[in-house]
Amino acid sequence: MRHLANLKDLSGEDIQDILAKAAEIKQNPGDFRTLLAHESLAMIFQKTSTRTRISFEVAMTELGGHSIYIDWATSNFVLSGIEYETEYLSRNVSSIMARLLHHSDLEKIIAGSQVPVINGCCERYHPCQALTDILTMQEHHDGDIRDARLTYVGVQNNVSNSLCLICDKLGIQLTLATPEPDDNGESQDADVREIIRTSANVNHTTDVQAAAQDTDFIYTDTWIDMQYFINPDSADEKAAVMKRMLPYQINRDLLEGSDCRIMHDMPIHDDYEITAEMVRDPRSIIFPQAANRLHAQKGLLWWIYQEAGNL
Repeated sequence: MRHLANLKDLSGEDIQDILAKAAEIKQNPGDFRTLLAHESLAMIFQKTSTRTRISFEVAMTELGGHSIYIDWATSNFVLSGIEYETEYLSRNVSSIMARLLHHSDLEKIIAGSQVPVINGCCERYHPCQALTDILTMQEHHDGDIRDARLTYVGVQNNVSNSLCLICDKLGIQLTLATPEPDDNGESQDADVREIIRTSANVNHTTDVQAAAQDTDFIYTDTWIDMQYFINPDSADEKAAVMKRMLPYQINRDLLEGSDCRIMHDMPIHDDYEITAEMVRDPRSIIFPQAANRLHAQKGLLWWIYQEAGNL
């Protein structure tokens, strides 16, 4: 049995297997309608979601399985030890996906679980999104994906961490065009910092203008985590972030003369990290990228169940 906590324990071959199966299922969905017959996925949500819930729930349904939505705030996860609640839960379902505020809680879920656990997102990692992103790039790049150039623009966070991990393993050229990161930020990870420092495939620059003109794909994410974005107590922090980050906005001027594809993992905040004009620009593949969450989750579920010996 294997878990998906952050992509670190997956080999490049593991990742390629997941992506290949995702593409196969996307092309031939009817061949896999009973793949997970009678299997069940518990979906734990400590933080809000649109794409994660929909993609996993539909994926389980279309693969013949069943999913159960669990709202952390209205469950006994808020009343009892996480390991206790997880062990009980794992005696009733065949897999768990958890979308959490804190990676430390994911570690407790993994420790208490008797079934495979998938990290649906936390403050440090977003492995499901990274798998989706590479699947999308493969569909929109002619030739070997290792020849593709990806530029991530904005803030270093859970999304960029997972992109660093997956690009380093697959040999894809990734440039992080971001301000210098805050060493005390909640998403900081020592292994990712070492990849940025030493990898032949991953590099960092603060020159967003140059990076945007020398890439095949340009990718951004929200500058402020969703749970803080609408919180009035975070208004001062939000204003400071806006002032610092505005030069890193994806807009018409930044992409003038570039034919790169535009990516965003959503949700989108118009005129913050990206302008509404660029969301609908002909170069944008944002919505095909979002739709690929469904197909990437199917490939991942296949891999998780296969590794557990349940297929």
